[in-house]
Amino acid sequence: MKTETFHLELITPCFCGGAEPEKQAEIRAPSIRGQLRWWFRTLGGFKSLAPMPVRDQEVLIFGTTAGDQGRAGKLIVRVNAPDPSKLRTTATGNANTMNAQVGTERGYLLFPLRTQTKGVFKSAQLPAFDLIAHWRGDATLWSDIQALVAVFGHLGALGFRGRRAMGALRFRANAPDLRTALDCFAKKENMVLTELKSDGELREDSCISELANWLKSWREHGRTPNLALAQPGFDHARRDHNEGLKRLGVPVTFNPPGRPPKGSDGETFRPALGLPIIQFFSSQPKGAQNKVNWDWGWNRERRKGEGRFASPVLLRPHKDAQGNWHALVIFVDAHRWPNGKQVFLNGQPRKVSLELYEKMKTDPRLHPFP
Repeated sequence: MKTETFHLELITPCFCGGAEPEKQAEIRAPSIRGQLRWWFRTLGGFKSLAPMPVRDQEVLIFGTTAGDQGRAGKLIVRVNAPDPSKLRTTATGNANTMNAQVGTERGYLLFPLRTQTKGVFKSAQLPAFDLIAHWRGDATLWSDIQALVAVFGHLGALGFRGRRAMGALRFRANAPDLRTALDCFAKKENMVLTELKSDGELREDSCISELANWLKSWREHGRTPNLALAQPGFDHARRDHNEGLKRLGVPVTFNPPGRPPKGSDGETFRPALGLPIIQFFSSQPKGAQNKVNWDWGWNRERRKGEGRFASPVLLRPHKDAQGNWHALVIFVDAHRWPNGKQVFLNGQPRKVSLELYEKMKTDPRLHPFP
């Protein structure tokens, strides 16, 4: 059996927990195992195991409970982390306790935590931990297993809002090379790695802020639309906003001169960046008539949207071996919106366009990484 200990640490606030996630933060091996599995699927499995189907590779490495008999995986993951009950910095928190009030960059990324409380490792003293990987399979695959952990340590995250800059990780010692690790996978092109360039030197707070402002520039139509016209995603975001207003029977009053509406009739863009979406309109009376739901499916009997779609755009703060911060934007093409799949706006079908997603990838502020 092959064994190696990887020394990792959190570099941004992490909302994660165990049996009582709303009371206490905790780093758990099953969560890391799930992340390793996600990266394995995303990158198309190992080159060395081709042409074996990725599903069969996954069963070999991680095991399965499908069928009449389960099958144990060859990869065992253990975590050596501080006892959460003895950590002074372990606390519960929501957006407000994380200095993420409305109108701030953190507040934008942590909006779903406005009314929730979860166990959180705060940024004042984020914990380090050891990830111990045991491989009981073919010794020739050990370098591939090491590569999988390397990708997770460089690009992965733990906990709630992990796709939105929280719970980011780094190797605190003996960091493996990311390019070498990615070369072990059959479809590394399933993921496009880019870096948001900054005029100044980045730190944790500024890295999070830069990423939040970049995402907002593609999704914001502006409470005062004239002030948002220069945002690259204005036309797309405005179209989705107007679609919601039309569902409430509200006339659209702002049409920028020379800016025809984006998309064809019934076409929308924002769902391709993640679902579910619930829109509230401050100009309308409070209550049910003020709310619009976008969702993957629709249950007419219960009048409730169903289904979720995780965003293929990952915002990832990254800290290299020299201590330099990088604001990474990762486009996971392997998990982009399926062709031909509709979304429902309060029960009414809408086409979903990938135009906004593709334009984000060509943003001139982004450059290849590394």
